[in-house]
Parts: sequence; C-alpha cells; structure tokens
Amino acid sequence: MVEGNLHSGWTTVENNADPLSTPVRSVPEKVVQQKTYLPFLETLRLYAGWLLAWYGIVYIVGAYQYLKPLPFRVPYAESLFLSPLVLSFTFASYLFLLCCALYRASGKSKSSAIVVTVIGIGAFVLYRMNLQ
Repeated sequence: MVEGNLHSGWTTVENNADPLSTPVRSVPEKVVQQKTYLPFLETLRLYAGWLLAWYGIVYIVGAYQYLKPLPFRVPYAESLFLSPLVLSFTFASYLFLLCCALYRASGKSKSSAIVVTVIGIGAFVLYRMNLQ
C-alpha cells in the first residue's frame, strides 16, 4: 500500500512484512539551475591578467623583431612595441593588478580601497606626465 503527501514531495511506502515505513524522495520535475557569478572586481582582474599576458607577448615578439630579423614577419609587432599608448595600457593593467593585490592584502575595507585607488591613480598620472 502506498500513501503520499502531494505537497511535501515525500512518499512513504508501507510493507506488510516491515513495521517501519521507509521514506522515498520523489524526483522533482523541474530542476532549478543555480548560476554562480564572480564579483565584478574578480572579473576585471581576470581580464587585466590576460591583457597583461598579451602585452607581454607583444613586447617579446616586437623586441625580438626590432633587434633581429625574424624568418617570418608579424604585422604591426614593431609598431605596437614602440607605441607609447600600448606602454601606457600595459602599465595601467599592471598597476590595476597591483592595486587589487594591495586591496586584498589590506583586508578589503572601504578606507583601504579609497587609499589604494588614490595611490594607483596618482601613480598613473605621474607616469603619464613624464611620458613623452
């Protein structure tokens, strides 16, 4: 004999030989998928890390192509290597990752976030002022 409560999702099965009833969980028809999202700062750190890695490749290939002839030609490698704009973006990516690391090490408080942000912006402005 099977008894069940439709609202709880549990079904009890009674066996005449067994005096104890065994609860059986019914399978829900719709499984709700829970999505996991990373915080915005972590996503920016991921993108900045990949951007910094790409800039590293640009500088390695550009410097090698600038100093020594390659058996193949990489378009725009030398011009990206010599570009002050790419250098500024490289420094900004590095500075962003450095400031994020300092923010995480300082305990993630609002006051440390403000201090690290002001230091990071100040360092970038000083860098841009001295770049020709």
